[in-house]
Amino acid sequence: MRKLTFEGFLKQYVTELSGVQTASIHKLADCLQDNPRLKEPLYLHALAFDKVDLLLRYTVNRAVAAEYEQLSNRYSLAQMLLLLENQSLELPEGYLKVWRSYCSVRDAALADNDTKELIHRRVVEIQQKKHLTNYRIYADLKLNPGNVNAWLKHNDSSKMSLDCARQIYKYAKSYQAAR
Repeated sequence: MRKLTFEGFLKQYVTELSGVQTASIHKLADCLQDNPRLKEPLYLHALAFDKVDLLLRYTVNRAVAAEYEQLSNRYSLAQMLLLLENQSLELPEGYLKVWRSYCSVRDAALADNDTKELIHRRVVEIQQKKHLTNYRIYADLKLNPGNVNAWLKHNDSSKMSLDCARQIYKYAKSYQAAR
């Protein structure tokens, strides 16, 4: 899986937030009046894709024009990214929120891997205690044997989704060996 970039996040975020499913600065600027939540992500999107001049042209008669103009005169993309990363109070809170949203989405995979690691340890303990084989798990749950073995034998969490890991854990906990 490719690592999410801030630019990629912004493009996706403004298209979803606007409801028009486009990355066109003109169409997104038209949405500002009905959707004030779009203000900060739209500016950051325009800055990231070097379209601030275009955004300023489409918002010239709007309330956000002064703020956009001030930001564009004051910060380059590199300066803005540095302020966002440092969560500088120099920037308005709305811009910092966009950055925190990006970090949350970007780091979700790391949190999932930590959870899968914990589930892995518990499943392996249960397997040893109940003499539960990998074969029994993937056969009964109809899972891909290669992925289950990679996860359980080598702790390769890239081969296992969090949902599937939870399913295996639930199965292992309730497993009753045939006597």
